[in-house]
Amino acid sequence: MQLPEDLKEAIDSNAFCAIATHVSDNVIQNHLMWIDHEDENLIINTEKGRQKALNIRNNKNISLVIFKPDSMYISWEIRGFVKEIVDDVSANQQIDKVSMRYTGHPYARDNNTSWEDAKIKDREMWIINIEKMVAMNRPAAKIVQSEVE
Repeated sequence: MQLPEDLKEAIDSNAFCAIATHVSDNVIQNHLMWIDHEDENLIINTEKGRQKALNIRNNKNISLVIFKPDSMYISWEIRGFVKEIVDDVSANQQIDKVSMRYTGHPYARDNNTSWEDAKIKDREMWIINIEKMVAMNRPAAKIVQSEVE
C-alpha cells in the first residue's frame, strides 16, 4: 500500500505513534514509539529482547496510530504485520538516524561517543506491511478564551 504524502510529512516532522502488539491471544501491549518510513514501508526500531520484540515473533500482527505533531486531531490508524525483522548493525545505524531527527543527537549518547563506549543494547527494525489504513482528520477542539480581570 502506498504511503500518503501527508503521512510521510508527519513522520518526517517527528510524529509519534502508538503501537499495539499481542502478548497472547487475549492480551495486547501498547507502546508510544518513534517511527520512520522508507519507500512504502513503515519502520519501528526497538531494543532486542524487549517484550514487544518477543510479542512480534509470536504474532506478527501490529496496529499503529500515528499522530500529526502539530495537530493531534489528524492521525492515521494502520493495521498490518511485520514482514521482516532486521537485527544486524543496520538497525543500530537506523536508530541513530531517527534519533538525530527527533533529538538532534545519536541515540542515547553524545555526538562523539561510540555505540560500544555507551554500552547501548543492540536494536532491531521491524518492516511493516500495511493491510489497512484509515486517515482521520477531525476539526480541532474549540479553545474558549476568557478575559482575565
